[in-house]
Amino acid sequence: MTAKNRAAAFSSRCGWWWAKKDPDRALSDCNEALRADSNNAAAYLNRGNAYLNKSDFEHAFADFNEAIRLDPKNAWAFAERGNLYKNKGDREHALADLNEAVRLNPGYALAVFFRGDLYRSMGDLPRAMTDMNEAIRLDPNYAPAYFTRGRLSYLLGNNPAALEDFTKSIKLAPEDASAYFNRGVAYYVIGGRTPDAVADFRKATELNPKGAYAALWRDLAERRINAPGHLAEAVKQLDMTVWPAPVIRHFLGELNAEQTFGAAFDTDPKTKLAQTCEANFYSGEFALLKKNNKEAQRLLKLAANDCPPSFVESTAAIAEVILLK
Repeated sequence: MTAKNRAAAFSSRCGWWWAKKDPDRALSDCNEALRADSNNAAAYLNRGNAYLNKSDFEHAFADFNEAIRLDPKNAWAFAERGNLYKNKGDREHALADLNEAVRLNPGYALAVFFRGDLYRSMGDLPRAMTDMNEAIRLDPNYAPAYFTRGRLSYLLGNNPAALEDFTKSIKLAPEDASAYFNRGVAYYVIGGRTPDAVADFRKATELNPKGAYAALWRDLAERRINAPGHLAEAVKQLDMTVWPAPVIRHFLGELNAEQTFGAAFDTDPKTKLAQTCEANFYSGEFALLKKNNKEAQRLLKLAANDCPPSFVESTAAIAEVILLK
């Protein structure tokens, strides 16, 4: 066997191992491939993905760089590096890489999906929706694309479309707690679907018992239909030293509204904005449950005006304000 053939064989098996979520075996095989042929771009790509499995983003980034240097027409390498740039918050380089990936291979669904998710994070919802539609056309069985398109529809106020896509996402990936949670939020916002919301939040908490927001929304939905609450039991699984613990303590009667708002303070402006938004929204919902509509309207208006558009609380607050008019 020639060195190149040996490298190709080890690289192929490396790819198989990282796809099976066994990064240590993958790294061993990719290292062997690169010892046999240091110019094997596929081995760098596979090793980069193995590093991603281990959350070693620095080494993954270096390997994707090398893969692109060796094979500048490899759409996969540009897509992977672009997604890393996106996750690092470097939107300019992310968009350049993802555009190049789509240019090199217009039929590459994952690259289109990554770009659409980047547009979503940039607040460009129309372009994000266009890319999600295309990603689903290219790969009708890709659950994350349905989930992300569902989130976009929810943010745009189209709850029926959001529900349809979250349901498709759940059928394709039934163990994804976030899909149940987001569908539950959409059900909660639609009048008359609160029992469905309770069922979805319950499933989300079963799949992820440490999910504080699912536990919080489940309590909101249960209170809305006068069903027995489960928040006190859920707290046993939650980290009550971090946000949104003060909101949960408010719902349990351990903190008053003033103490909850005080706990939302943070020296980082973005964190403070996010926590203040949530304090306003959940306190508004709590006031609504207590039949204090005037206070609920005041707080929910603050949430509708101040919450970042990407927050589920933003769209929910807007919907509640409309209902309270």
